[in-house]
Amino acid sequence: MRIPFLSIAVGVVLPVCLAAGAHAQHRLAQQPPARFVCLAPAGHVCQFTVRTGGSEINFALPSGERKEVSGVTPYADKYCVCDPGPVTPDCKAPLLGYWCLGFWLDVTTGLNSENEIANNRFAADRGKEPIETQGALRGD
Repeated sequence: MRIPFLSIAVGVVLPVCLAAGAHAQHRLAQQPPARFVCLAPAGHVCQFTVRTGGSEINFALPSGERKEVSGVTPYADKYCVCDPGPVTPDCKAPLLGYWCLGFWLDVTTGLNSENEIANNRFAADRGKEPIETQGALRGD
């Protein structure tokens, strides 16, 4: 009695689960790439880490450069940016004179480039004060 019931249950549930997985994969494939930009002062290099479902994508961008990253889901995946890097697990600056966003932020559909929101600052050269970056790009 149990074996026929389990066979029927698996026969009904398995196709539904497979169809849902295929639909999710299809939607992810249609997702436009997320855009990132480094708004640090000239000569600086931003280190980005994007946390997706089960992996991390790490990349560096020199000041003013942009990059499109595929396989990222807006508002589900998170990113951190540090200048000069590395990106730490808690997204905090590892040493004095370094700068990190301070928290993991949702990837958005616009340009992902947040700097220290309250102060618009990036790291200066080691031993100097952070640099003010007025008029930073946000959104599209």
